[in-house]
Amino acid sequence: RGMVTSKVEDHIIICEWNHRAKAVLKELRSDPQTADVPIVVIADIEQKPVDDSNLIFVRGVVNEDTLKKANLEKASTIIILGDDEVEETARDAKVILTTLTVETLSPKVYSVVELVDKANELHCQRANANEIIIGSELNSHLLASAASDHGISRIISELLSSRYGNELYSMPVPRQMAGSKFLDLFVAMKKENDTTVFGIQKGRGGEFVSNPDADYIIDEEDYLLVISKDRKI
Repeated sequence: RGMVTSKVEDHIIICEWNHRAKAVLKELRSDPQTADVPIVVIADIEQKPVDDSNLIFVRGVVNEDTLKKANLEKASTIIILGDDEVEETARDAKVILTTLTVETLSPKVYSVVELVDKANELHCQRANANEIIIGSELNSHLLASAASDHGISRIISELLSSRYGNELYSMPVPRQMAGSKFLDLFVAMKKENDTTVFGIQKGRGGEFVSNPDADYIIDEEDYLLVISKDRKI
């Protein structure tokens, strides 16, 4: 028996179904944090795309009606992917329109938005997207890294993936470490949790400081960017 959409909450919504949506779903299911989280896919395709008991399929184009059917108001996160059936300019325009609709209907939901062209980033920020990922930009970074530093793109991909043992994520500062120096925190995290801290984010969504100075003082509001074997903390 499938789940009833109206009952689902704290779920993740994925807009559109394509090879990237497939990859996103695979990653989410490989991560212990989201392995069993209800996921709703909204797509204009014939039938439920994968056999996953925690996946609900809402058939149709992404619009106010299907977003309400996906219980957007109770969702924690929505991933807005581009529609591969249309050309790039129209694709980004459609994504921005969807973002606007989502943020109007439910400003609380965290929106992760995929754009093709960086030139459209400002429009998407104005539509209040929480996080904007420019596919082509990420790919060009990886291509350039691979050319200048052989093999590095593979390492970056593995770190970004939940499927390869070690993963990269952010976590709040352990309470007892607030006020201490970065070097002491670095050593303690490695010793006690076998976790490597490579950067600090100044508050959720704040400025990123990579490889902070040894005597940087840790603030209790900071988030740690870490590489760890699993999310045990």
